Parts: sequence; C-alpha cells; structure tokens
Amino acid sequence: MKRLFLALFLSLVGFISAQIQDLATLASGKLVYNTILYDTDNQVYGYIYFFNQGDVDKENTQMEYVLLDKNLNKVANNTFTFKNYNIKINSYFSFCNYLNNNEIALGMRYTTKNKPSIYSFRTIKINEKTVSPEYWYRNGNIEEVPTDYKEYKKIIKEVNNTGFFSTNKKNNGFFVKELYNKKFGTNKFIKFYNTNKELQWEYEYNPNAKSNNFNTISIQHSSENTIYLLQSQNNGRYATEYKIVALNSKNGEKKYEYVFENNNSNYSHSLITKEINNQLVIVGNYSKYNKEKTFDLDKNLGFYTIILDEKGNKIKEKYTQWEDFKGLIDIDEKGRVEKNYRLRPTEFYIFNNGSIAILTEKFKQAKNGIGNFIPIPIINVIVDEATKREQKIDDFVLFLMDTNFNVKNVKTIEKDLTKGYSYNYLFSQYSKNRNEVAFFYQNYLISDKEWVLGVNTINSKGELKEDRIPMTSKEEKYTLSPIPAKEGYILLREYNEKDDKYNQLRLEKLN
Repeated sequence: MKRLFLALFLSLVGFISAQIQDLATLASGKLVYNTILYDTDNQVYGYIYFFNQGDVDKENTQMEYVLLDKNLNKVANNTFTFKNYNIKINSYFSFCNYLNNNEIALGMRYTTKNKPSIYSFRTIKINEKTVSPEYWYRNGNIEEVPTDYKEYKKIIKEVNNTGFFSTNKKNNGFFVKELYNKKFGTNKFIKFYNTNKELQWEYEYNPNAKSNNFNTISIQHSSENTIYLLQSQNNGRYATEYKIVALNSKNGEKKYEYVFENNNSNYSHSLITKEINNQLVIVGNYSKYNKEKTFDLDKNLGFYTIILDEKGNKIKEKYTQWEDFKGLIDIDEKGRVEKNYRLRPTEFYIFNNGSIAILTEKFKQAKNGIGNFIPIPIINVIVDEATKREQKIDDFVLFLMDTNFNVKNVKTIEKDLTKGYSYNYLFSQYSKNRNEVAFFYQNYLISDKEWVLGVNTINSKGELKEDRIPMTSKEEKYTLSPIPAKEGYILLREYNEKDDKYNQLRLEKLN
C-alpha cells in the first residue's frame, strides 16, 4: 500500500511513474560499488552494480556484476574472482567506464601501509559476458597482475614506476600517466593504449626531472581529435608556469602549446575547458597573481574567458569585474553581495553555441576561513575545500553570458534554508545537443527524510525554468536519493540504510 501511495504522490507533484528495478533481488551478496556509465556523447548509457559474494579462499573473493541499461533493463551479469591478498592490501574501486560499444573498463587502486598506491584495470565484454584478468603498468609495460600474494610481494620490490589509468571514450582506450615508486624522475611519459593493451603513442612530459625542476601533467579535456593537457613546471615549492599542451589524439604528436600562466602573469586562475568547433573555450574565475597560492577564492575578482583556435592562437580574451554586473545585482567591487556574502563558483555550463552560464552560491566563511590553496585545473576542488569548514550559505546566483562573454542576465534562485545543511547542489545533465542543461539540488525542509528536489533548466538563449518537487518517503526508515538518468528523466533510489532487503530504483519522467 505504501509503495502505491508514494508512486501516486510523486506523479502528482512532478513525475510520471516509469520503470522500477529492485536492487535487493538483482543479485546475491552485498552491494559494494555502483556507478553510472556514459556514452561518447556523455549521455547515460546505463548503470552497473557490483556485489561481494564472499571469500572463495584466503586470497580471493567472488564478485558479481550486474549491468542495467538506461531503461533499467538487465543487460548482462557474471561473476569473477577479486583478489583480497589475505587482507594484507586495501583495495578500492577507482573507475568504471563504458568503451568500444561493448566493453566496460574497471579500475582498482591497491594501498599498503607506507608504500605507494598500485593501480590496475580489467575489462568486461558486455555481449560475451567475459571478464579479463587484471593488468597494471610496471616499469614501462602493461602486465598481468600476479595472481598470488607471495609473487606480488616479490615483484613489487622490483617496481621503479607504476602508472595511473584513465579511460578515453572518444578514442576507446586508456591513458597511463607514469608514477615513480623509488627513483624521482622516472615518471616521464603519458601513454595511450587501445583496449587490447597495444601502445598507440606516448608523450614525454618530464624528460630531465630534478627535485627543484620538474613537470607535472593532468588531462584537462579530450575530444575526438585532440587531447588537452595542463602541464605545470615546478621548482619544488610551487608551480612557476602552467601551459596547455594540445596533442593529436591519434598519434600523440604535439599540435601546440599555450602558456596560460607564469611568474609574469597579472592573475591566477581557476580553469574549465570545452572544445567547440575545433576551438578551445576556457572559462573560470581569477584573482591577483600569487606565485605560491594559485587562485585565491577569498580575493575573487570576477570571471574570464579565453578562446584558442586549432593552432593555439588566442582569438578571444575577456575579463569581467564585479562592477560589470551592478545593474543586474547588488554587488560591490570586491564581489560581496548583501550581508557580506560572497559568490562561490559551483558550475560553469558551456553551450555548443559558445554562450556560457555560470552558477554561483552565496556563502560566508566562518572565522577559521576556507583554504585558499586551490589547484588550478579543477573547479570542483574549490567547492570541496569550501565545504570542509563551517559556513553560512544562501541562494544560488546564475550569471548568463552571451557568445561574446557579455552579461545577458543575472538571476537569483531562492533556496529554502535549513540549519545544519550547507552544500546541496547535486548534479547537472546536458540535453538537446548541449544547448540546454538541467541542474538539480536538494532543499531539506524538516529532516533528511523530507525534502524538495529543485530542478532548474537553462538553455543557450539564457532562458531559465525552475521547478520544485517534494521528495518525501512516508516512512522514516526509507531514504530517497536522486541519480542522473537519460534525457528527460531522473533516477530515484529508495532504500533502507539498515536493511538490504529494501533497495529499489525508479526511473521517473520529469513532467
């Protein structure tokens, strides 16, 4: 009766009831990991779940995976052996991604006390329902991970460098970024392999590393034809230069490099990138240059954009100041709004026509402050760092910028504020060929069992639609959790935190 009442309740306030899947009966064992799988267009392909079914022997555990498509239909499942090495090494799932229209790459991280982490991967073939052995990068090559702990312990002593794996959906393969285990400077390359573990190309980013002069890299963005790296030069204390290195994704040859920031720069930046029509669009916030602190959120001066053509030439550069928005929002030259709140960046939405929407949140730090040492590449780190300290938060503020990075409008999205909850942004989903995006957040009204889902849709024309949907499970023992779904839908997980027997997924169409 409760299930029927809840379905009717949700359909009345914003959902049209759809497919249901019961995780509690999907497989035996304990659910230990699950994730969303995205296709090459970054649309939801499906969902995968891993269940621990207990130890086979002292060094092996049986795991079952279950794959659901975007409509919650069961597509494939199988069991495989998962190494636990007699609990001598801690293991963690590091990634799980969809590749090649028929493969799933599963990454693992192994840690041992006082020793570097070891990374590995295996592949699952969907149609064949097969699971490959586990592989790692060791001393320049991809090899099968030893199947027994004694052999593993012996070989690990001979490892000079390992590698961190990440997948590339656009080109159906793996990046391996070298990590040193023993000797500093042995981490020289980023390499790209296909799913058959065949080396396609390599790029040497750290040819002559010294403790006071070395390079680091991160993969900033990738498209079908280009890989964009953020490469920093370091002196052992801080980065002295950041540059964007564009590589041909088919052969690894350098297309160009663009010096983004160095000791001669006026500003420090946060950095978000997206390729549109073979041009690299860069957006973020900026503060006065500080060689040791990088971007300083407390001294945020506004937003900026830089656009590079396919040869790395700068074809546009524009910096806004907070005064530029005074006609649309009450804000001072230091970026403070009413009651001395400042605006924390939450997401930058880059549309395919080149217009940009910037979502911020009013917040006020506690006396102990937030960390100002914000790594340049990743905007989410700003949010994560900001939420580690006590703070006051208020409404969202959305800045809508046109294709020339001129402000079109500023809109405030009011939130119902509840003491005890600070950061409530959930996720976003692009649609309509990346010309529209919906972002979701939660408002807690009375408790974590009674709350409202905010659904806000923004399009490239600068139009905003706001919806709020009550999300209340009528029995206190149940929790509702929203999850990204296919276009026009949202996935709701309703479960009992203390009882594995109740754990359901519902795919609901947004009304």
